[in-house]
Amino acid sequence: MLAKRWIYWKRRYSNPLPRDWVLLFCLLGVIIAAGLTFIEFRLGAFVLALVPAGLAFMRAMPAPWSEYWVNRSRPVDIATMLIFSGLLVAVSLVVPETH
Repeated sequence: MLAKRWIYWKRRYSNPLPRDWVLLFCLLGVIIAAGLTFIEFRLGAFVLALVPAGLAFMRAMPAPWSEYWVNRSRPVDIATMLIFSGLLVAVSLVVPETH
C-alpha cells in the first residue's frame, strides 16, 4: 500500500504546475514572516502583508502570469488582496509595542 501511495505522489508531484509553485512561495513567505515575528512583531506583519500584495501584483500581470486563477473576476481579486494586505499593516501598527 505504501508503494502505491509513493507512486501516486511521485507521479503527481514530479512535474509541479505553476500554481503549485505559487502556493509554495506563499507558504514560504508565511514561514519567513512567522520567523521574523520573533525578532520584531511589526517586521513579521509587514512581511506577511507582502504575500497577498505579491499575489495581487501577479494577478495584475498579463496573461501567462495571471492564469493561476480561474472563474473569478480579476479586479475583485486584486482589490481583495490589496485590502487584506492593507488591513494586516494597519493592524500591526495599531497593536501597542511592549518591551
